Amino acid sequence: MSDTTTRIAAIRAREQAATPSHWGTHYDGNGTYYISAGLRPTPAGTVCDAVVAEVHGEHGDSQTYRDARFIADAREDIAFLLDRVAELEAALAATHHTSQP
Repeated sequence: MSDTTTRIAAIRAREQAATPSHWGTHYDGNGTYYISAGLRPTPAGTVCDAVVAEVHGEHGDSQTYRDARFIADAREDIAFLLDRVAELEAALAATHHTSQP
């Protein structure tokens, strides 16, 4: 198994082990963003299935927001990219297989 194949398998294992569901961010108004799974609004306020992580900064710090969004979006981005890598590897293998004499 190549180093790349091993690394992709390890990334896939971490992705599969992470808390399932869509991840979103919720700001507490004091500089902390919560990355939560299953975040959804209700008439009584925002609720979630689980808090995955917290990112702390200063109130009004836009970098903290960008970092929190990156972490939250990574849940779906990583799965998408891994699926795309698998798709491209399969296409390459099929092309390689059909071009062999």
